[in-house]
Amino acid sequence: MKQDQKEIWDRLWSHEVSYQWDPLSQTILESLTHSIGAISGRSMFEAGSGTGKISLRLSQLGANVTLADYSQMALENSRAAFEQHQCKADFILTDIRNTPVENNSYDVVWNAGVLEHFTYEEKVQILKEMRRITKPDGMVIIFTPNAQSLPYRIGKHYAEQSGAWMYGIEEPVLSLQDEFQDSNITLLNEHSIGFINSLDFLDFVPNSNVLKTQLRVWYEQLDSVEQSWFPGYLLASIGRVSKT
Repeated sequence: MKQDQKEIWDRLWSHEVSYQWDPLSQTILESLTHSIGAISGRSMFEAGSGTGKISLRLSQLGANVTLADYSQMALENSRAAFEQHQCKADFILTDIRNTPVENNSYDVVWNAGVLEHFTYEEKVQILKEMRRITKPDGMVIIFTPNAQSLPYRIGKHYAEQSGAWMYGIEEPVLSLQDEFQDSNITLLNEHSIGFINSLDFLDFVPNSNVLKTQLRVWYEQLDSVEQSWFPGYLLASIGRVSKT
């Protein structure tokens, strides 16, 4: 990742950050709990934690959480939020491509909205680090923007063309199968989540409110099988670590 990408995140986190719970965070939390099962007592490491909002909720659910990010401002925001809610966590200022953590330390190592900002080689490097610090039979879980999500792609394209996109280089992901294989992580399953969340990207497009509302109404009237035909905003890649 180029230095200017880090500067983008430092600039974003320097603004006031909302810790109000939101639908996208709920979507990610539900996917995590579905994949992991019981949260209480689990040791969980968020590799590229950003706001740390979901880790805060995981802590409230009884997990022992560690947040790692290379933005000092992001960690300061997270630390303040945890203190406000009287929750405990460990905070590590680090580049997640080279994490100062001992081998086999966590039950679950995860992130959301991180790997899409890196090259293939960097993705593999990060995943290898995530695997290294995961306990045997532990889980590595990744959420990335889904290349098959049409509302997200439309909104992102319009924002980039109009100069409104604020997240720097972001390459949506079709699959992380190769990256998991090259990192020696067993990919258990891969699926999309969050179609309704994808509609928020249409906010970048002027006068899209009516379309956004109609798409939501239409989608919510579909049965679960029909809903599965339409990819969501995030690709959830669920992996397990086997070590000898």
